[in-house]
Amino acid sequence: EAVRRVLTEGGAPDALAPQIAAVLGEGADGALREDPWQLLRVAGVRPEQADGFARALLGAACGPDDERRGRAVTVWLLEQAAVAGHTALELPALVAALGRQGVPDPDAAVQGTLAEGEALVFQDALDEPGAPAPEAPGDTGDDTGDGDEEQERPVRVLVGLERYALAEESLADGLARLVNSPSGETGQAWEAAAAGLSGGAAELARAVAGHGLVLHTGGEAARAEPAALLGAARAAGLRA
Repeated sequence: EAVRRVLTEGGAPDALAPQIAAVLGEGADGALREDPWQLLRVAGVRPEQADGFARALLGAACGPDDERRGRAVTVWLLEQAAVAGHTALELPALVAALGRQGVPDPDAAVQGTLAEGEALVFQDALDEPGAPAPEAPGDTGDDTGDGDEEQERPVRVLVGLERYALAEESLADGLARLVNSPSGETGQAWEAAAAGLSGGAAELARAVAGHGLVLHTGGEAARAEPAALLGAARAAGLRA
């Protein structure tokens, strides 16, 4: 009931009360009064709607340069990116998007979001054509002594919400273990299974024979190929 009163006071539909309570938990009404832009955490609410709600509650104290707004819009943009399939955004893209949402100091908004633990930052090394290969430990790479200066690899800076970042990291670890896990079946056995197949199914079987993890893509026709591979594998006595 208290959440409904705050929503009504700010001109927002009181039907949002259950969602607000679920997102903000106990004391949701106080949290919403303290930071009206938390309304953006409800699915379907846009920044301009949260701005109107904040103006109604805060009056003259409401402004586009409010740190709370910057953090909330940053999280909202990352949420929207995740819905579109991007678990993280490159920092320049995020900064540009914040500018389009009327955040006066996008860099400060990102830093504030990171400081509050609402998002995480990552560095992803880039493999650029012509870039020097990373040296092995203890290898100077130059017998003349001029190669002591470490050449840094270019990186891109990514920002993402913690829950998506951790889920992606866990998935990556699982896939790495799968790729590196030893197989009980020999490549020759899978090659034998491939001999009884044709077309895309045979190519898929040969890929499985040589790799611990295979990604198979395609349209409707591609769906039959894994089924054919499974049938051939079972017939050959392979685990499938």
